[in-house]
Amino acid sequence: MSIILKRLTQKHLILSFIMIAFLVPSIFVACSDDGDAKEKEQWEKEVDILKASVAPNKPLDNAQAAGYDNEFTGYRTQMGFHYLFGDLLDDKFEVNKPEVMIYAPDDNGILKFVAVEYATPIADLKNPQPAPEGFTGSKDVWVINEEFSVWTLHVWVGKENPSGIFDPHNPTLP
Repeated sequence: MSIILKRLTQKHLILSFIMIAFLVPSIFVACSDDGDAKEKEQWEKEVDILKASVAPNKPLDNAQAAGYDNEFTGYRTQMGFHYLFGDLLDDKFEVNKPEVMIYAPDDNGILKFVAVEYATPIADLKNPQPAPEGFTGSKDVWVINEEFSVWTLHVWVGKENPSGIFDPHNPTLP
């Protein structure tokens, strides 16, 4: 009888170790998934704030009247026309105050709102300061634009971008 109990105890120990081996990593994965979900939720909330703040400026006439009146790039491939609000160009990231509104022609040639761009000046391109703190998390990727000496971040809130909401180029645009 004691041999049977010993074998059962050994089996229980082995089963317990196996369960722990599978259970512990899944707990850590679940925790990291929750963290990613919380991060995503936060940046999505920030994108919702952005969408609400630019909604009145979706028609180009409204954007120009609000101060986005300096079209400074011409049409950029897979982007559009960039309209700058010069008074907003500073070293701060403010989710509800993008420096640039971007418009692209629709099938009828009418300019439609497609995205915003945040821009912060770089004093010395040979020794640029770090990219601004942008949206919560690490999904947004700031890029140095050497032509204008600025850090830039595109956010496609007017037209879906299959490459990602923060990707600089939208392949659905010519």
